[in-house]
Amino acid sequence: MHSTARSAMDLFSPEVAEEPYGYYRKLRDAGPVVYLENLDAYALSRYEDVRAALKDWHTFGSAEGTAFNPAMNENVQGVILTAEPPEHGALRAALMDRLRLSTVRELGDWVQERADEFVDPLVQLGSFDVATELSRPFPASVVGELIGLKPEMTEKFVVGSDAVFAAMGPMNDLTRRGLSIVGEVLETIAGLSADDLVPGSMGADLYEAAARGEIPPDHVVKLLWNYAGPAFDTTIHAISNLIRALADNPGQLALLHENPSLVPAAVDEGLRYDAPIQIWGRYCRKDFAFGDSVVPADSRVALLFGAANRDERRFPAPDRFDIRRNARDMLSFGYGLHRCTGAPLAQLEIEAVLRAFVTRVQAVEVLESERHLNHTVRGFRSLRIQVHT
Repeated sequence: MHSTARSAMDLFSPEVAEEPYGYYRKLRDAGPVVYLENLDAYALSRYEDVRAALKDWHTFGSAEGTAFNPAMNENVQGVILTAEPPEHGALRAALMDRLRLSTVRELGDWVQERADEFVDPLVQLGSFDVATELSRPFPASVVGELIGLKPEMTEKFVVGSDAVFAAMGPMNDLTRRGLSIVGEVLETIAGLSADDLVPGSMGADLYEAAARGEIPPDHVVKLLWNYAGPAFDTTIHAISNLIRALADNPGQLALLHENPSLVPAAVDEGLRYDAPIQIWGRYCRKDFAFGDSVVPADSRVALLFGAANRDERRFPAPDRFDIRRNARDMLSFGYGLHRCTGAPLAQLEIEAVLRAFVTRVQAVEVLESERHLNHTVRGFRSLRIQVHT
């Protein structure tokens, strides 16, 4: 066996968060496994290796936490992100009653109508901020209504979603701020009752399932957090990232405008090209070899979704945004046991926004932008654009 490569790279630094892909290439080139000295974790950055680790939950476990600090790992105990069989099956089944693909497809017309209602007046303005006026309020509106939340509660959940991802990093000021907000949101959820949610909503269904004895009452809080915790930020940033990619690649936007049937493929490519979740944690339970490098037992592992999606071993010319590429197997929704339960809904939302956008817009230019720096997700704090119809 050769020795495992080592790196002093700080994956959670603002410099890497601002523009990570050159750093990721260095990690991929260094070897299948790279020990990150300042994180005390082993990074997997190549597509096949990340996919293999996601599939092998027995070796690369979630029950020990998916964050890079002990406080957040304690917070995520018992939720679907960290649950393993048999508890994972019970939690996932309760979630999938409303999030299975066939059920979500029934929402298609409604979600598209909502997207059209959001996009049309913004396009008529000529210029607007994608991040604050479209990609943030649209998923908040859709998911909040599906869960059955009142608007002020929805806003708390949106803020909490961002805080969850910020709190996944190593212990620093950003993580501490995130942990504080997560604690407040969890207290809020724990204080909810069925009366606080709209009858017939996903959230109300959970209380009814508990009343029927189908799920333990203490699972309701966990499942509400599973619905709302990851549901907002990932979709929010995926929409902004995709519109930015189209602005930077006008030929691709023109192709979409002429042929809107390419929208699903464009969403897949957008998710591959600029993954909303860039990094995720696992815990390695036994020595495991990737090629001639070993991840040792009892070590923290950083799975780099953003790097894997740009791996030239899997995707030719990976730094090129190409909506004609088949990117269905990108890893932005994860893979295996813990693949995102809300992926069909997220895909539906992003497709609806993109379809509303490209059927109205022929060209777009970025007026100004500012990245949203977070330990886990990649997106924009502000993305002001000018559109031409």
